[in-house]
Amino acid sequence: MIVLTMTVRLHAPWCHSLKDKRSEVKMLLARLRAKFNVSAAEVGEQDQICLMELGIAAIAANAAQADSIAETVAGFIQSNTEAEILSVEKELR
Repeated sequence: MIVLTMTVRLHAPWCHSLKDKRSEVKMLLARLRAKFNVSAAEVGEQDQICLMELGIAAIAANAAQADSIAETVAGFIQSNTEAEILSVEKELR
């Protein structure tokens, strides 16, 4: 059993208030949880209007499956928000 943890940092220049940002984060997290059955939360940059930092965790049977999940989740995030992905960090345990 492999535990996959990911940290995804995003930049959303159109957000002009924390309310705009929180609605985007809430929508994105709900879609991730529903589609991939992963744990997801905003883990950092909570007071920064244009930056989002999401933490995602999933369980996989092996490293290949974990890599596949990570790539699919990153692609899903990229296609479901206008925010620019600044970085994706993943760790397998």
